[in-house]
Amino acid sequence: MFDAFLSDHDYQREVRRAHAGLDRLAIDGDRTPAVRDVVLRSWIRSVRHLESPEGVLVQTVHERAGLEEARRAHPFHDVLGLLHTRLVEPATRAGLLVALSDAHGTLLWVEGGGDTRRRAEGMGFAPGVDWSEAAMGTSAPGLAIASRTGVQVSQAEHFAAPAQQWSCSAVPVLHPVTGEVIGVIDVTGGEDAVSSLVLPLLECTSQAVTRELGSLLDPRAAGRGWADRAREDLGGTVASRATAVNAGLPRTEAPRVRLRVTGAPPATIGWGGQSRDLSTRHAELLTLLHWHAGGLSAAELAEALCPGGGQEVTVRAEIARLRKGILLHGDGLIGVASRPYRLTGSLVSDVALCHRALGLGDLAAAMHHYRGQLLPGSEAPGIREIRDEVSALLRETVLQAGSWSQLWHYSTLPEAHADSEVLMAVLARAPRAAPERCAAIVRLESLER
Repeated sequence: MFDAFLSDHDYQREVRRAHAGLDRLAIDGDRTPAVRDVVLRSWIRSVRHLESPEGVLVQTVHERAGLEEARRAHPFHDVLGLLHTRLVEPATRAGLLVALSDAHGTLLWVEGGGDTRRRAEGMGFAPGVDWSEAAMGTSAPGLAIASRTGVQVSQAEHFAAPAQQWSCSAVPVLHPVTGEVIGVIDVTGGEDAVSSLVLPLLECTSQAVTRELGSLLDPRAAGRGWADRAREDLGGTVASRATAVNAGLPRTEAPRVRLRVTGAPPATIGWGGQSRDLSTRHAELLTLLHWHAGGLSAAELAEALCPGGGQEVTVRAEIARLRKGILLHGDGLIGVASRPYRLTGSLVSDVALCHRALGLGDLAAAMHHYRGQLLPGSEAPGIREIRDEVSALLRETVLQAGSWSQLWHYSTLPEAHADSEVLMAVLARAPRAAPERCAAIVRLESLER
């Protein structure tokens, strides 16, 4: 399924030969060795920055503390759930890495299997490291920023020698209003990383991220762009050659708390620019109390939480821990009232937004909010009931009314990975030239083995 041209042995041999002429590119910029134009132009820029591949040195922009700060400040921090469901999980299963960089090419997250991550760290492909063209030469993350478009870089096309054992695809992510590049999504690995399927998947993911970020913007601030935040001077050296971009979260008079409980764990609760991971029990409690807006008694909560029923005293203790451990740190935006137990304040949850959108017939909005099954590891009866209802309703709606691209996106969710009916629907509705059609055929064949 990989791009035959990019991985062709003859092409790669010609590209390796062209490396011998790199020292002449800065002077003789119109030379046309047997490499793709987009790569050649990047090589020329790289030579002017770095002189030669031997001049490439790994540049760490953020150490541990600075990295955590940069992550919290970046817009990607608030769409990690979406990115994990749509991209990180399927990529990891395929043995690939997913990297997220800021607008200047500094990697903030690198996700994937442990062995693959450790090998990539050997070439400096790690969180906190600068992978812009100016720092590392030609690579997919740096080239995506320089070109403002999706790109693929295969093996010897890389400028730096350590990267030439790898292939990668990357797309820029744009500000939902201004169109500024705010970061890059990259897939790195072997030949599969430049598969004909990867770039369309990355582009769809980038568009979904932009839509999600647009929903988080304060409408009053939407036309102003996102302000850059200078990083602190760490130990006498400015660690912020690349500044992180303000996440542009809502700043209304009555800010809402956001509960994210669909898709891969951990569930999270967020307010303002903050986000906290939730334990499974706290996520269950918040989901049940939000779903049952009229409130639940201790006995009802015990029944909804514990298979076979639980003790009311246990529920009261869990509520007390929830108030102390989570709600106390929520700036007073939400609380739990008693008799019956119910949430106070303004809270939105992805599962409720998805369910509401399905009720209104808005499949696009429903899929936008749905990152996978509700708390997939939970055995709480009340959670299982909500999970089964929402998942079944979404599946039926996608099959009945979904476009081929919506069907394909649904098929990438873990719950639909072996759903042959959905894959057959993709084949029935997708145009013949769509790469997803080929992928659906491969998956169906694997299910029949």
